[in-house]
Amino acid sequence: MKAIIYHSLSKHKRSEQIAKSFEGDHFKIEPVKPPVRFYPFQLMLYGFLTVSGRSVDYKPLDIDWSKYDEVVLVSPVWAGRVNAYMRQFLRDNEFHDKKVTIVASCDGGYKKYFDSYKGLIDGCNEIVDKQVYVKGELVQTK
Repeated sequence: MKAIIYHSLSKHKRSEQIAKSFEGDHFKIEPVKPPVRFYPFQLMLYGFLTVSGRSVDYKPLDIDWSKYDEVVLVSPVWAGRVNAYMRQFLRDNEFHDKKVTIVASCDGGYKKYFDSYKGLIDGCNEIVDKQVYVKGELVQTK
């Protein structure tokens, strides 16, 4: 069974739409504080939080990892990296011996995105697929 973990803040909700295309149990990472809605401020704030590695708060998720053999991580690319909320979730939640698919959603600028997951996913897990969606369209799998 699959656990699909996703984070989506944009008005287009592309990460959420991509996550919903996978069958399994869906878990949405949601900020505790209401998100900044003015797009230029959103870019600055969330880009800063992502690049600086600062902690962020999200609403707790109750996931029984023993129920799942696969995990799908769907997240927007912020400043070319895994976004602050997904990073924080992975720091706070360890899972072991799972098959993992990493999915990026962006408008471009994802070249080093998958590298930013190093150290966030335990080495006993197997990364089985990496996918990139640009403006909602699948453009790359590894």
